[in-house]
Amino acid sequence: MISGVLRFRVDGAERTVGPGESITIPPNVPHYFWNEGDEDAHALQWMRPALRTRDFFETFFALARDGRLDEKGMPSLLQVATMIPEFAREIRLTRPPWPVQRATAAVLGPVARRRGYRATYVSAAAR
Repeated sequence: MISGVLRFRVDGAERTVGPGESITIPPNVPHYFWNEGDEDAHALQWMRPALRTRDFFETFFALARDGRLDEKGMPSLLQVATMIPEFAREIRLTRPPWPVQRATAAVLGPVARRRGYRATYVSAAAR
C-alpha cells in the first residue's frame, strides 16, 4: 500500500492493509478488497502471470468512469455475462460457484451481445 487503507477478505479471513504493508494472495484463492474509509487508497498490485489482467481492469475502470457499476461496484449481469468467458483465466467472481457462472454466461452472453454489450468496454470519454 502506498497510502490509505484497504480491507481484504482472503479465503474467508479479513485483514486491513495500510501504507507500507503488503499482502500476498495465493493463486486460485477466493478474495476481494474494498476501501471502507473516506480517504482514497493508492496501491500497487502485481499479478503473476498477468495474462490479460490489464485488459480486464481497463474495461472495469472504463465502466466505472461511465457510471455503469452498481452501488456495490459491480457491472450489470449482462455485462458480466460477456466478460466471464473473455477473462476466465484472469478474474472470477467469488460467488456463485464457477460452474454456475459459466452456465449463466453461456445462456446470457448471446443475449447481452445482441443488446450491444461487449467483453471489453471503452469509456465514452475515450471515444
